[in-house]
Amino acid sequence: MRAYPELAGLNDLRSAGWSFRAFADDEGEIGGLVGWRDAATCMDVLWIFDQDDCRAARFLPAATAAPGEMVWNRTGDLATCVAAVLGLPGT
Repeated sequence: MRAYPELAGLNDLRSAGWSFRAFADDEGEIGGLVGWRDAATCMDVLWIFDQDDCRAARFLPAATAAPGEMVWNRTGDLATCVAAVLGLPGT
């Protein structure tokens, strides 16, 4: 963690109930990580392509009037996106 202090935020997300999985790019190489937290009122997702290229979003669950609607999103570096997600209500 000393070499990559921004990864410490991923431990915070795991402690908050997040799951993570690697995903492959078009050539079958590891393209990054995707993290998610599925709650009764929303689903939060974090795509990590690089320490400087991340995207976070919150979606409404399928049981709502607008299922799958994105209601919030953020792009930026890993530390910015992790802090933004941790600052959302209900996380």
